[in-house]
Amino acid sequence: MNWSFYILLIILLFLSPKIIRFVLYRKSSYYQITKKPFSKLNKGEFGEYLIWKELKKFEKKGGKFLFNLYIPKPNDETTEVDVVLIHPKGFFVIESKNYNGWIFGNEKNRYWTQTLPMGRGYESNKERFYNPLRQNGSHIKHLKGILSNSIKMWSVIVFSDECTFKDLTVSSDKTYKVIQLRQLKSVIDQLIKDTEDDIFSETDIQWMYEELLPFTNEYNVVKELHIEKLENYSSS
Repeated sequence: MNWSFYILLIILLFLSPKIIRFVLYRKSSYYQITKKPFSKLNKGEFGEYLIWKELKKFEKKGGKFLFNLYIPKPNDETTEVDVVLIHPKGFFVIESKNYNGWIFGNEKNRYWTQTLPMGRGYESNKERFYNPLRQNGSHIKHLKGILSNSIKMWSVIVFSDECTFKDLTVSSDKTYKVIQLRQLKSVIDQLIKDTEDDIFSETDIQWMYEELLPFTNEYNVVKELHIEKLENYSSS
């Protein structure tokens, strides 16, 4: 019996899923834009990648993705936009909340709450986080400041499937959605189907993509802000 052959076969069988995952990840739009190694993705970044996996089919229908845009604000700071999908039938600004536990919130509240049950006899751990609808509303405001205020943008807040919406009060307004990852594909599908005619041409999409692409590099954005600040100081 050739034991070395069987050992090699076992090693290959063990490594094959990891190799396939690595190859598929390197081909993804998420990696092409962010250049982040799969092994070094943090929880938030992994949530963004999962969003791309759910929506990647829209690339074949004329859509383009952008990730981690650092958009300048008037106060010389930046605001980070997690995911943007520009599609012929819509501009989708997606905020990823890769949280677990119980989620409590109201669209009118400034803060929402994540509760992590600790088991019988122990107090649950509660963490407040800024209302993601307000957060993404700010993202949209600054994105429009770069592109155009006339561009309709949909706000989509995506929570992990590992969390539970315990008391979440959000209206059914079509301009924003608060959903879990498993709902994402069908929600975007429906929003696109509800839009009978294309809003953006291929030229429109390419223009918006090229305008926003430089903002995916945090270093360049911060450097430009610094240069602008120095120029304003010198001219004053």
